[in-house]
Amino acid sequence: MLSFYFILLGTYLYYAKSKYFPAELFRPSFTASKWFGSIFFVIGSAIFIYSDGWAGGFLMTMAGASLAMAMIQFFAVMGKRYFYGLIAMVQFLALIELIYYAC
Repeated sequence: MLSFYFILLGTYLYYAKSKYFPAELFRPSFTASKWFGSIFFVIGSAIFIYSDGWAGGFLMTMAGASLAMAMIQFFAVMGKRYFYGLIAMVQFLALIELIYYAC
């Protein structure tokens, strides 16, 4: 989940600079958000590759990236409530995984 979290965060930061991103949603104001998006995407990919091997990790990265791009675009056009609900759900699931690893 943490690797998918980083890929989803990278996708959001990259898509937020697009002209197709809805204006009513929060858009990061710093200029290097595309760079940070790429860095988070690489971190998520590295976690997948480290945990599943290079072939399995690459396949999981491609599946996770496709899912993240589809989810970000789909929930962004549905409105604020759905988009922020997606963000809250992903944050909650990442927190559960971190607590699970800590125990």
